[in-house]
Amino acid sequence: MSTPTDLSASVTAKLRRFLKQGQERLEEIDALMRRLGVESLSTDELTEMDSMKAAFDEAKNRAIEKARKWVAGLDEYAKGYLSENMRRRVTRHPDGLGGEDLPAHIDNARIAVHSRIQTVKQLIGEATPTPAGSERDATGGWTHLRELGLVEDAVLDGYLNTMRTRRTVAQRRAAIGAAKELVEAAMKGAIHYADPAATGFEKDEMPQLWKRLRTLIQEDHAADRALGGKEIGVAKTLSGMINLITGIAEMRNKVGSGHGTPTAPKGIQESHVLLVIDSAHTITRFVTCRLNELFA
Repeated sequence: MSTPTDLSASVTAKLRRFLKQGQERLEEIDALMRRLGVESLSTDELTEMDSMKAAFDEAKNRAIEKARKWVAGLDEYAKGYLSENMRRRVTRHPDGLGGEDLPAHIDNARIAVHSRIQTVKQLIGEATPTPAGSERDATGGWTHLRELGLVEDAVLDGYLNTMRTRRTVAQRRAAIGAAKELVEAAMKGAIHYADPAATGFEKDEMPQLWKRLRTLIQEDHAADRALGGKEIGVAKTLSGMINLITGIAEMRNKVGSGHGTPTAPKGIQESHVLLVIDSAHTITRFVTCRLNELFA
């Protein structure tokens, strides 16, 4: 995936104009639907009279024609001014042509415009970040940690504020760093919660923290054969958690904001950040749930 820094200022400005025009084309198609008096493109709703109305409307307002011209214009611009990889990302979408009936004509045009709009947003860095869940992204979220007091509210809100801002490479690096620090703080809090007398682990690395914590919240495999015994099931999943925790720590050290990494890797994408954040959420939810089962 490209970043805005891969594009010149003039190309970015031109793509922003295409983006604005594309949104106008979608609005015109929506207006066509309103003039037809239908809410969907179901053939059950569209009559022959609707088809006649659409033909007259298109002759007057040219919503479909203008949408197709916008698609062709953007594709032509991409061929001349974008790299091969970026060009393929734009032109791989349907071209909006064809269709056996009125619904198909309208839907094809809408899909062609909408899909290219999303690609252009990605290219110029204006795509809406993938939500990680309202409970997780919002200030006051991650209530499972707050309820047990594993991380102070103000500290947790600081982490969440950093984690939910992921538009630029620098912000993504910071989000990975915050997610790692959150997991580390939560594990330390969990160790104290499970064993208030525990000491000597404050400077441990994350894998060592997990090993210590796991001994405190270990599942009793003999209690229920459905857990899978000692080799499979829950035991195997828990054994794999060390890889997840180590992976989060290594991501932070390699590409996150930790350890003073001097150069921000251009290849880091939002999907990588979400993998770390979602993993952190899963780990901490399991830990707090287990603490509740054992000690609440």
